[in-house]
Formats: sequence, C-alpha cells, structure tokens
Amino acid sequence: MELSFDLYLEGLRFFANPLMFAYSLFGVFVGIVFGALPGLTATMTIAVFIPFTFGVPAVQSFAFLLGLYSGAVYGGSVSAILINIPGTPSAIATGFDGYPMCQQGRAGEAIGISTIASGLGGLFSVIVLAFAAPFIASIALKFSAEEYVGITFIGLSIIAIISPGSTVKGLMAGTLGLIIGIAGLDPIGSYPRMVFNTPELYDGVSTIPVMIGMYGLSEMLIQISDEKHIVVVSQKLKNVLPSLKKVIGLVPTILRSSVIGVIIGAVPAAGGSIASLVAYGQEKRFSKKKKLLGTGIAEGVAAPEAANNASTGGALIPMMTLGIPGDPMTAVLMGGLIIQGLRPGPMLFREQMPFVSSIFISLLISVIFMTILGLVGARWFSRLISTPKRFLIPAILLFCLIGSYAISNSMFDIGVLIVAGIVGFALRKAGFPVAPVILGLILGPMFESNMRRSLMLSQGDWSTFFTRPISLAFLLIALFVLVGPPLFGLFRRGERRD
Repeated sequence: MELSFDLYLEGLRFFANPLMFAYSLFGVFVGIVFGALPGLTATMTIAVFIPFTFGVPAVQSFAFLLGLYSGAVYGGSVSAILINIPGTPSAIATGFDGYPMCQQGRAGEAIGISTIASGLGGLFSVIVLAFAAPFIASIALKFSAEEYVGITFIGLSIIAIISPGSTVKGLMAGTLGLIIGIAGLDPIGSYPRMVFNTPELYDGVSTIPVMIGMYGLSEMLIQISDEKHIVVVSQKLKNVLPSLKKVIGLVPTILRSSVIGVIIGAVPAAGGSIASLVAYGQEKRFSKKKKLLGTGIAEGVAAPEAANNASTGGALIPMMTLGIPGDPMTAVLMGGLIIQGLRPGPMLFREQMPFVSSIFISLLISVIFMTILGLVGARWFSRLISTPKRFLIPAILLFCLIGSYAISNSMFDIGVLIVAGIVGFALRKAGFPVAPVILGLILGPMFESNMRRSLMLSQGDWSTFFTRPISLAFLLIALFVLVGPPLFGLFRRGERRD
C-alpha cells in the first residue's frame, strides 16, 4: 500500500507540465479514430505511431502511447455496434448484443453503455496494476540469469498457444522471429552473425520497422487486396449518456467482467480478445437475463467491454515487471520502451520509479479522457466508419514510411519496413500469425544472453537451470504450456470414443 502510494507521488511532478495531458488526450483521440475503423487493429495503431515518439521525453511518449492503447481498444466497439464489424479483435463479443441494439434503433444507448463499461473496466485495471506491479517486481528483483531464462522461455512457449488455427504455423512464425533476432553482434563475444557485410546490421535488425511492416504495411496490403466495401452509417445516435439507474444496475456485470479482464490480461499472450469472450460466456452463466443475451441487452455490451478494457492494465503487469508481453499490443509497447533506452523488467522499478509512477497516472488519465471523448464524440466517431479506403490507406502508408525513417534517419530502415511488410502480407495470406514473429524477435535475444550467461557462471553445467526452485518452476510451466493443449486434446478425443 505504502509502496504504491509513494510511486504515485514520485510521478505526479511530471504532470505539472500541461504537455502530459495534451499527449494523453491526443493519443486517446487518435486511438479511438483508428480503433473505430474496421480492420485497423490496436496493435497496428501503436506500431505505426511509436516512431513519432522518438526524441520525445519518455514520460510524454508513454502518455501518448498509453492513450493510443486505451483509445484503440475502446474504439473497436463503435464499428462492432453500428455495422457488426469489430474495429479490433477484442470487440468481437461486443457485437453479439451491440448490433441487435443498433437494429432496434438503440445504437446511441449501446455506445453509451460500452463507453461507461470501458471506463470503469479501465479504472479497475489501473488500480490493480498500481498495487500488483510493485509487489511482483519486488519478487522479480531477486531473480538471477537462470530465472530469466525460465521467464523468457515461458514467453517463447506461449507462441504455441497464441496462434489461431495451427500451432505448427505459430511455431514456424516464432522461429522466423528468432532467426531475425540472431542478426548482429554476438551478445557475449561480439562476433558478427548474419550481417552479410552490411554495417547497418551490426546492431541487429531494428525492431520498430519490423513491427510497423508486419502490422501496419501488411495490414494496408490486406486492405488493398480486400474488395469489401465499408457500410455507410445512417442511423442517428441518441440517448448516448445512460442514466445513473441503468449504470448502477450494470455494476455487478462490470465488476465481474473487470476481474476476468485483469486476470486474463495478466496471463502472457491471452489479451483482450479472450478476456471479452470469457466475460460474455460468464455473463451467460450468472446473469439474471442470460436467456436474453444475443437479443440486444445492455449486459451483453457491458460485459465484453469492461473485460477487454480491464485487460489493458492486466497486460502491462507482466510486461513491466518481468519483461514478458501480456499481448501483441504490449509487445509493441516494449519496443517503445526500448527506443527510449529503457528495459522492461524489475530493474525498471528500482532504477526508474518516477517513470513507472508516471505510467500508472498516464493510464488513469487516458481512461478518463477515453470516457469523456467516447460520450461527447460518439456521433462524430460513428461517421469515421464510412471513410473511403482511397483516402485512408495512402495516409497510413505515409505514416509507416515516415515513422520508420524517423527512428535513425536511415533508408535502410525503410527497406526493412518494406521487406517486413511483404513478408507479413505473405504470412497472413498463408494463414500464419505475425504476433509470434514479433515475440520471437524481442524475446529471442533476451533468452540467448541470459542462458549463455548462466552457463558461463556455472561452467557449462546445465543442471543449474533445474537445481534452482524458481527456475525449475518456470521451466515446468513452459513445458505444460507446450505439452498441455495436445494432451488435453488427446484426452478429449479418447472420451468421445468411449
């Protein structure tokens, strides 16, 4: 309790600068705009705009990025409600009841409930983040290289379960990320690897252009190849601000779903999509109106929206304390930390406590701005869905190019962006997920350096990873993540045969 209070006090001084609020407000606005546009995911939004924070003070850049994060996650509900096309994957469940409400002429009411539930879910996640993160970091400060091997191995093993459809394809994509991460100087002996006599590769492949290419450029190529036309929204929004009585009646649903969202968000690689679907499923079990779910009721909108926004703070917990991304969005946010010269993990709490405090406060402010903008600008944001692709796609492509170049003023990074975009487009067309590529690229070098350091200190004794209790526990968890799903599948098939 005292630790969290001190952390908040240390970061408050940054907010004497009005620019902190301006960056946060602008981030939320841009996030909602991009989140509301079908097909433009929150991950892509963050990846495209991260380079524009280069040269901006770390506290201000993260006020902007967290605003993007919160705004984009919420913005996906707008298109899910109005045209039944989720703006982001985490808004899939929102359309189950949101779109029927829209068909009944209650679109404004649905967006208002979505906004309030998102705000309360986000507020709950900030509180949990502020209390849980320092506690977990204090434990993680006692870790040695062996424990970090276990932690990063868990992160790498999660690649097997974040891949929709095919685990094999996910592992292949993750392996590609590991191979890309090898390029550059050896972390121990500084021996050049896979540099091909290219000076720009001695520092390794820059993570940001790869992320922008994989998420931003590839998404635009997908949009160009997609012939679907966006539906024009004609319904007028009314009754956007829900009554106090309506909100109080939704409190049990919002609270239950927020708890689910934080817990699932804190599980590495789970994210808001799973959180919103699980929350909707639990609402079907516990709600007094469970038989009406799917017909257009407020609980069916509040549950997934509270959960996917609560997952934002939950996903920041493993990223900040252990250096393991909670979802693809926080994997991209890790890149934002790295270009600011900061390394996520427990040392961040020891060496950069004021910055950590500013993250807590920035996330809180972004949730407040998100709620205000969502209620005030609902009518305007609803019109964004009709934006023609011929204007939207060139603008985003320009952002991608400028962002990649701005990191180090290098045309080589533009080349990396284009190659990553084409590879990402090919992977997605072939059914391969791109998130494992980014996870492999970020976590691979961390895993290698800690493993080799451990073996050097133990003089090549591999048993060092199994004789330390915490390291052994992490390795067993990773083994369960890899082997558990196939075993459960075999067990279920055996039950069906019986």
